[in-house]
Amino acid sequence: MESVRKYLSLVFIFVILHTTVFAIDSDAMKEGKKAFSKKAYGEAIKKFTKHADSHPQDGEAYMYLGYIYEYKKDYPKSIQNFRRAADLDLDKDQRKTVLLKLALFFNYHQDWNLSATYAARYLKYDSKNEEVQKIYNRAVGNKGNPSSGQNYTHTVRVESKPTEPKQSESKKDTSKKAEEVSDNSEGTKPSEYYEQVLVGQPNLEDVRWDYVLALFEEKKYDLAENNLKTLIEKNPSRSRYHYKLGIVKLRQDDPKSAIESFERAKKNPFSKDTNVFLYYVYLNEGIAFQKLAELDKAETSFQLAYKQLQKDPPLLALARLYEQKSDWENCISSADKALSLNPEQIESHIFRFVCMFEAGKRTKKFETSFAKYSEFIDSKYPDLTQTPEKYQVGFIKLARRYTETNAFDKAETFFSVLEKVPANLESREFLFYRGRNYFYSGKVDAAISILQKISGSSSGYYLLARCYSKKGDLSKTKEQFKLAADLKPEYWTSESLEKDFKDVWKDVSFREFIKTKAGTISAQAQP
Repeated sequence: MESVRKYLSLVFIFVILHTTVFAIDSDAMKEGKKAFSKKAYGEAIKKFTKHADSHPQDGEAYMYLGYIYEYKKDYPKSIQNFRRAADLDLDKDQRKTVLLKLALFFNYHQDWNLSATYAARYLKYDSKNEEVQKIYNRAVGNKGNPSSGQNYTHTVRVESKPTEPKQSESKKDTSKKAEEVSDNSEGTKPSEYYEQVLVGQPNLEDVRWDYVLALFEEKKYDLAENNLKTLIEKNPSRSRYHYKLGIVKLRQDDPKSAIESFERAKKNPFSKDTNVFLYYVYLNEGIAFQKLAELDKAETSFQLAYKQLQKDPPLLALARLYEQKSDWENCISSADKALSLNPEQIESHIFRFVCMFEAGKRTKKFETSFAKYSEFIDSKYPDLTQTPEKYQVGFIKLARRYTETNAFDKAETFFSVLEKVPANLESREFLFYRGRNYFYSGKVDAAISILQKISGSSSGYYLLARCYSKKGDLSKTKEQFKLAADLKPEYWTSESLEKDFKDVWKDVSFREFIKTKAGTISAQAQP
């Protein structure tokens, strides 16, 4: 798998830099590529979208949009655009790259049907690729049994809690039974049993409903959808049918259709335990909106879910959403509330730790969540590469925290995992703090190789100047220091200069360089 990822990175570089004879270079496309190369992603999105609107058969714009949203960590939109690109006009190298990304993505999320589909399409272009052949063989072997936890982005992880209430859980929420809300399938027989019954008696509604539940448990979502539509046709006002169809649509990664079903379910909610039913409708509706990146609507749905039942899953969902929006204070508040209801919920600790880190709040709560998070990872996933994506949200902050506490080797284990995500290799936060970890652990050459990849960062230039100072390279020390001071002039008069540059401070020319601000003022003008 690692070799495939390395290969994919190389192909991506080739495809992005290579202008092909098949490309349709409209003015919008040219301007989009120019903006993309400058990392002006907002402008690039507008231009590529404009090109796509006027050239509906050209897949290149969608390919670029896929990469942009991948960099922005909006994975649902990224995959949506890659899938559109794969079905439109691309040159051979571009198509191979897109198909390979999709095969890897769906293989990772254990969506065997789509993994097999895209791997097979890729193998038509490169039948000797052994790694992709392995992906295809694995997918075919599991086809028809996609993972129950399909979850394509850390922004949509509410389903770490059940999306449908089980009977035992419903009893905790209310003294009444919530059997209509509950899709409890503990007593459900295999789907083959119901198939045999329905052959002779196709109009038995309750049997068909049990058949749907069995199909759902067996991850046979297409069949479940077909039978739900049959039930809805016969009884269009039955809210649980619409609700369950919405859940099926979520499993099929069709959030727009899921929302339509949830809306129908809300029009005629259960008369018994209505709040329990609406709690789950709103909770899953929020997931669907978040998949569509409609964050304000997702926020409203999660808040409405919490209004129905004061439980921790919608609060955790809100914490995730606020972290995505960089709304640190609301993230902290939501995580706090979730932990007051469920003190051991590890993801709530993760988001509280991450958002308090960003907000600069190093309180007792920060230390508690750091301890819970780090201990959980250490005990459950000694091999960090096996950590589920939903627990990797705070890895960069864990690495930074370990650097702060001089646990440099521990920090590096997290940085090593993070570097396997292509977007991190262009992330200023990742590059700077990994360089910082190398610097303080005495690995100056490694620090330089990382920090040189950062541009436009005063702190990056300053730390690079300190690296060259340790190596006794006076010329490069001055060069990097000036770049830092040009962006942040207060560096010239910092009280820590003698300490930070003690290796070259004894050199008269360096002190003169600092005193005259690289020769821009006269030494006599100094006080």
